[in-house]
Amino acid sequence: MNKNIKNKNKILTIITIIIAIFFTTASIFALTNYFSKQRKEKIQLMNNLPFFTIERTKGNNEDKILIPLPIPNFKPSKYQHLIEMEHKAVLNTNGIEIDGPLYLKITSSYDTKTTFENPTNFFNLSMKVNNNEYDESQRPLMALKEGNGTITIQIGIEQKEIIKETIDGKKPELDLIFDYELVDSKGNSFSGGNQTIKTSIVQTA
Repeated sequence: MNKNIKNKNKILTIITIIIAIFFTTASIFALTNYFSKQRKEKIQLMNNLPFFTIERTKGNNEDKILIPLPIPNFKPSKYQHLIEMEHKAVLNTNGIEIDGPLYLKITSSYDTKTTFENPTNFFNLSMKVNNNEYDESQRPLMALKEGNGTITIQIGIEQKEIIKETIDGKKPELDLIFDYELVDSKGNSFSGGNQTIKTSIVQTA
């Protein structure tokens, strides 16, 4: 009899301990949840990016050789006193909204590949934008229609003088370089954002 009572007491004790542990754990869990909350914030990311390209649409520079103006052209099918090219500056906003006007800035330069010096003394260069002479002080507006804009650039070059002196006797070579950039009304470049969040890296042994 006493043995049964002892067994019952043990069972009751174990049950009591289990119940106590359960309520203690539940209380701690409830207290933890009370001071722990979660909130999600949606960040909208840009999926479409605008793109700006320069296309070559015309030109006789690939199949004609430029000859100096003082030399007669005895074979026009091969030589030309005037080399002409046409580029198109194309902007596709791709759905991105743009505040304020955009203007096209053009910068030209000569690359002689170190074969001769002072190329501006030997060449005349012409740049027209939509059939008007390019003026750095009045850059052409990139007019947008349904998010798209196009500006046509006509380029012409002629050699006014014969290149008599070269560097180390090299044959004269020439590349024309054109840098196109969309700028604001004051001629300032557009740039990306600056990093404002500092990231600290902590190393632990």
